[in-house]
Amino acid sequence: MGSYRPYANNIEEDDDALVFMDEDSDLEEDAECGPESQMPWRILIVDDDADVHQSTLFALGGEMMLGRPLHFHHAYSGTEAIDVLSKCDGISVILLDVVMETPDAGLKLAHYIRETLCQDDIRIILRTGQPGLMSEREARENDEINRYVLKSQITRSMLMDVVTSELLEYLGSES
Repeated sequence: MGSYRPYANNIEEDDDALVFMDEDSDLEEDAECGPESQMPWRILIVDDDADVHQSTLFALGGEMMLGRPLHFHHAYSGTEAIDVLSKCDGISVILLDVVMETPDAGLKLAHYIRETLCQDDIRIILRTGQPGLMSEREARENDEINRYVLKSQITRSMLMDVVTSELLEYLGSES
Protein backbone atom coordinates (compact mmCIF):
# COMPACT_ATOMS: atom_id res chain seq x y z
CA MET A 1 0.00 0.00 0.00
CA GLY A 2 1.14 3.47 -0.79
CA SER A 3 1.13 6.30 1.71
CA TYR A 4 -1.23 9.25 1.40
CA ARG A 5 0.64 12.35 0.23
CA PRO A 6 -1.54 15.44 -0.16
CA TYR A 7 -0.41 17.81 -2.85
CA ALA A 8 2.10 15.19 -4.05
CA ASN A 9 1.35 16.05 -7.66
CA ASN A 10 2.41 19.65 -7.06
CA ILE A 11 5.83 18.90 -5.59
CA GLU A 12 8.71 17.14 -7.28
CA GLU A 13 10.68 14.66 -5.16
CA ASP A 14 13.77 16.91 -5.05
CA ASP A 15 11.89 20.13 -4.17
CA ASP A 16 12.15 21.49 -0.66
CA ALA A 17 8.62 21.67 0.72
CA LEU A 18 9.52 24.08 3.54
CA VAL A 19 11.47 27.27 3.33
CA PHE A 20 12.45 28.99 6.56
CA MET A 21 13.03 32.70 7.01
CA ASP A 22 16.20 33.92 8.67
CA GLU A 23 15.73 34.61 12.34
CA ASP A 24 15.53 38.28 13.17
CA SER A 25 16.82 39.10 16.64
CA ASP A 26 15.14 42.53 16.43
CA LEU A 27 11.72 40.86 16.52
CA GLU A 28 12.45 39.25 19.86
CA GLU A 29 13.44 42.59 21.36
CA ASP A 30 10.42 44.45 19.99
CA ALA A 31 7.88 44.78 22.81
CA GLU A 32 4.98 45.21 20.39
CA CYS A 33 5.53 41.72 18.99
CA GLY A 34 5.53 39.92 22.33
CA PRO A 35 2.77 37.47 23.22
CA GLU A 36 1.08 39.88 25.63
CA SER A 37 0.73 42.51 22.91
CA GLN A 38 -1.30 40.05 20.84
CA MET A 39 -3.75 39.22 23.63
CA PRO A 40 -6.89 41.23 22.95
CA TRP A 41 -8.37 43.68 25.39
CA ARG A 42 -11.64 42.17 26.59
CA ILE A 43 -14.44 44.71 26.65
CA LEU A 44 -17.91 43.91 27.97
CA ILE A 45 -20.82 45.89 26.51
CA VAL A 46 -23.80 45.84 28.87
CA ASP A 47 -26.87 47.50 27.38
CA ASP A 48 -30.43 46.37 26.67
CA ASP A 49 -30.42 48.17 23.31
CA ALA A 50 -29.00 46.05 20.46
CA ASP A 51 -28.34 49.24 18.46
CA VAL A 52 -25.91 50.42 21.15
CA HIS A 53 -24.00 47.14 20.82
CA GLN A 54 -23.91 47.54 17.02
CA SER A 55 -22.83 51.18 17.10
CA THR A 56 -20.08 50.35 19.59
CA LEU A 57 -18.81 47.59 17.30
CA PHE A 58 -19.04 49.97 14.36
CA ALA A 59 -17.00 52.59 16.25
CA LEU A 60 -14.38 50.32 17.83
CA GLY A 61 -14.43 47.05 15.91
CA GLY A 62 -11.13 46.27 14.23
CA GLU A 63 -9.27 48.92 16.20
CA MET A 64 -5.96 48.36 17.97
CA MET A 65 -5.48 50.09 21.30
CA LEU A 66 -2.14 50.25 23.03
CA GLY A 67 -0.80 47.70 20.56
CA ARG A 68 -3.52 45.11 21.15
CA PRO A 69 -6.78 44.26 19.37
CA LEU A 70 -10.17 44.55 21.03
CA HIS A 71 -12.48 41.62 21.76
CA PHE A 72 -16.08 42.32 22.69
CA HIS A 73 -18.42 40.40 24.96
CA HIS A 74 -22.11 41.24 25.04
CA ALA A 75 -24.76 41.30 27.76
CA TYR A 76 -28.25 42.74 27.49
CA SER A 77 -29.05 42.79 31.22
CA GLY A 78 -27.34 42.85 34.56
CA THR A 79 -27.95 39.13 34.96
CA GLU A 80 -26.34 38.35 31.61
CA ALA A 81 -23.38 40.55 32.55
CA ILE A 82 -22.85 38.61 35.78
CA ASP A 83 -22.95 35.39 33.76
CA VAL A 84 -20.31 36.70 31.33
CA LEU A 85 -18.10 37.89 34.19
CA SER A 86 -18.32 34.50 35.89
CA LYS A 87 -17.29 32.66 32.71
CA CYS A 88 -14.75 35.04 31.23
CA ASP A 89 -11.57 36.14 32.95
CA GLY A 90 -9.67 39.19 31.87
CA ILE A 91 -12.42 41.74 31.24
CA SER A 92 -10.63 45.07 31.42
CA VAL A 93 -13.41 47.56 30.54
CA ILE A 94 -17.18 47.48 30.91
CA LEU A 95 -19.32 49.87 28.87
CA LEU A 96 -22.38 49.94 31.13
CA ASP A 97 -25.87 51.35 30.62
CA VAL A 98 -27.77 52.54 33.69
CA VAL A 99 -31.37 51.82 32.69
CA MET A 100 -32.00 48.23 31.59
CA GLU A 101 -34.38 45.80 33.28
CA THR A 102 -34.84 48.36 36.09
CA PRO A 103 -34.12 52.10 36.21
CA ASP A 104 -30.96 51.50 38.26
CA ALA A 105 -29.85 48.07 36.98
CA GLY A 106 -26.48 49.39 35.82
CA LEU A 107 -25.73 50.98 39.18
CA LYS A 108 -26.69 47.77 40.97
CA LEU A 109 -24.43 45.81 38.62
CA ALA A 110 -21.50 48.15 39.29
CA HIS A 111 -22.04 47.70 43.03
CA TYR A 112 -22.20 43.90 42.61
CA ILE A 113 -18.97 43.88 40.57
CA ARG A 114 -17.11 45.88 43.20
CA GLU A 115 -18.59 44.45 46.40
CA THR A 116 -19.55 40.85 45.66
CA LEU A 117 -17.13 39.92 42.89
CA CYS A 118 -14.38 42.13 44.43
CA GLN A 119 -13.33 43.25 40.95
CA ASP A 120 -11.71 46.60 41.63
CA ASP A 121 -9.39 46.48 38.62
CA ILE A 122 -12.11 46.36 35.93
CA ARG A 123 -12.77 49.85 34.58
CA ILE A 124 -16.47 50.72 34.46
CA ILE A 125 -17.59 53.36 31.99
CA LEU A 126 -21.18 54.34 32.68
CA ARG A 127 -22.98 55.29 29.46
CA THR A 128 -26.40 56.72 29.96
CA GLY A 129 -29.13 58.09 27.77
CA GLN A 130 -31.01 59.38 30.81
CA PRO A 131 -28.75 61.74 32.77
CA GLY A 132 -31.53 62.60 35.21
CA LEU A 133 -31.00 59.34 37.08
CA MET A 134 -27.41 60.12 38.00
CA SER A 135 -25.57 63.36 37.34
CA GLU A 136 -21.96 63.45 36.25
CA ARG A 137 -21.04 64.87 39.65
CA GLU A 138 -22.77 61.99 41.44
CA ALA A 139 -20.98 59.51 39.17
CA ARG A 140 -17.61 61.11 39.96
CA GLU A 141 -18.33 60.76 43.67
CA ASN A 142 -19.34 57.10 43.22
CA ASP A 143 -16.25 54.93 43.75
CA GLU A 144 -17.81 52.10 41.75
CA ILE A 145 -17.88 54.11 38.51
CA ASN A 146 -14.66 55.11 36.73
CA ARG A 147 -16.09 57.24 33.94
CA TYR A 148 -19.45 58.77 33.01
CA VAL A 149 -20.52 59.66 29.48
CA LEU A 150 -23.80 60.69 27.92
CA LYS A 151 -24.85 58.59 24.94
CA SER A 152 -26.22 61.69 23.22
CA GLN A 153 -22.84 63.44 23.33
CA ILE A 154 -20.44 60.62 22.59
CA THR A 155 -18.63 60.51 19.26
CA ARG A 156 -16.43 57.80 17.80
CA SER A 157 -13.23 59.67 18.64
CA MET A 158 -14.47 60.43 22.15
CA LEU A 159 -15.32 56.77 22.71
CA MET A 160 -11.88 55.75 21.48
CA ASP A 161 -10.23 58.28 23.80
CA VAL A 162 -12.32 57.20 26.80
CA VAL A 163 -11.66 53.49 26.27
CA THR A 164 -7.93 54.08 25.67
CA SER A 165 -7.70 56.18 28.81
CA GLU A 166 -9.45 53.52 30.87
CA LEU A 167 -7.21 50.80 29.43
CA LEU A 168 -4.19 52.80 30.57
CA GLU A 169 -5.75 53.05 34.04
CA TYR A 170 -6.40 49.30 33.96
CA LEU A 171 -2.75 48.66 33.15
CA GLY A 172 -1.77 50.84 36.10
CA SER A 173 -4.06 48.91 38.44
CA GLU A 174 -2.49 45.57 37.42
CA SER A 175 0.93 46.51 38.74
